[in-house]
Amino acid sequence: MADLAAFRSEMRRQAEDLASRVMASDAGQRLLGVYDQLGERDRMALRGLSWFAAAVLVYLAAISPLVAHVDSALRRLESEQALLSWLKSHDPAATGASTVVAQRDEPLATIVNATAEEGGLAIRRYEPSGEDGVRVWMEGASFNAFVKWLYVLEGTHGIRAAEFNIERENEPGKVSVRITLRG
Repeated sequence: MADLAAFRSEMRRQAEDLASRVMASDAGQRLLGVYDQLGERDRMALRGLSWFAAAVLVYLAAISPLVAHVDSALRRLESEQALLSWLKSHDPAATGASTVVAQRDEPLATIVNATAEEGGLAIRRYEPSGEDGVRVWMEGASFNAFVKWLYVLEGTHGIRAAEFNIERENEPGKVSVRITLRG
């Protein structure tokens, strides 16, 4: 509060200093002479116009940028809310639901192989990777089918990609994949 009072006092002092320098100049004296020659109605109109010009300047300098910033923030918020809604509708993990199956009846490699076949993917080779992982190689796999397969593995079986390397092949939409899955 004391800072605001000090700021106001300093701004008032600077405005008075500027006004006194302008009035002391030749141009200021000429303006004051023209103002003194005006009739009372013209002076009132000039004061009204001055207040209007000051209000327009305040709007352009302060209020308009604030309104633009608020509009931008609202658009960004709507975009983020739309993204969140999409994520919640497409990923059970985003809603806080548990997607990981605690106990599996089948080994990880069997699940990986079965879901790959269901997704139309051919595993060229796979080998164990640690206690809870499997390393998989695919060639000529459809990229879209591969991404859907990963989504099914994580969403349904709780198996996630720990590491992977994807290389584009000559045929459009086809990739070679080396991936380590954990679950």
